[in-house]
Amino acid sequence: MGLERISAVMQGVHDNYDIDTFKALIAASESLTGVPAEGDTRASHRVIADHLRSTSFLLADGVLPSNEGRGYVLRRIMRRAMRHGAAAAARATR
Repeated sequence: MGLERISAVMQGVHDNYDIDTFKALIAASESLTGVPAEGDTRASHRVIADHLRSTSFLLADGVLPSNEGRGYVLRRIMRRAMRHGAAAAARATR
């Protein structure tokens, strides 16, 4: 069992994104983008939260954005999170 799943069981929730760690990241994403995590933008906020977590682990491990190896993976993760942030903001303005 992974850390998120154990946290979900301990906190009595059925979804990994409802644990306190992800709730805080999603709330930060909502406040920075100005878009609530409802409807079409819910998935984007979840992607942003998950990718922020992944990025922080990679950076803590000493990985820096680069053109090869783990650095390239970090760049792709960061870009995808930024793309979802922009998409969520664009959907909210419609």
